[in-house]
Amino acid sequence: MNAYRLTVNSCHYVVDTEDDLTEWKASVAEAVQSGGGFVTVTTAGGFPTALLITPNSTVTLQRVRHPSPRPEPWTQLLAEEAFTYEDFYD
Repeated sequence: MNAYRLTVNSCHYVVDTEDDLTEWKASVAEAVQSGGGFVTVTTAGGFPTALLITPNSTVTLQRVRHPSPRPEPWTQLLAEEAFTYEDFYD
């Protein structure tokens, strides 16, 4: 699966190619031209993330061949890994 690594200033995100990146790029350009605004992108795993884009923001979009694996939902992680106080303090 192909994906993109999105960097806004110094923060990195992995974005699925299923998103309409052409529309997203237009939203970024509009936010810059209007002096700033929030633009939403869906990161790998299906998590919508609102990014504040301003005229001073540095945004890069790089195609990657092997993105990071999709994270499991928190509910599955919590169900599989149940810790108690005694696990850490004997």
